Amino acid sequence: MNTKKNESLLFANEDAIFRIISISKIVSWIILAIYLIVFVNSISSLFGQQATLPNQFSQWLSLIANLFYPVALGLFYFLALQGIAQGLNLGLDIFYELSPEEEGDEVVEEK
Repeated sequence: MNTKKNESLLFANEDAIFRIISISKIVSWIILAIYLIVFVNSISSLFGQQATLPNQFSQWLSLIANLFYPVALGLFYFLALQGIAQGLNLGLDIFYELSPEEEGDEVVEEK
């Protein structure tokens, strides 16, 4: 009976994990770009005199918090998705270290 490396013990194949990593990285950059566009739009509307500038200090704090909220949220999502990608890469490295690939495609014959 000819047997190869038993892949039935794996939860997912390597191609699917690499696909998830790639999609996670691409989506993280798209999300960051969208939130930066929202931030630039907020800044441009502020300096375009469409919004009135506040008079009091507490209003300034609220304005600054509202301006930087999209950037902080976009950065959080970016870092979370990049962390998922790096964690999956680390998991693959650990998997490769614990179960080294056999040299060549050796076929084991049982008698």
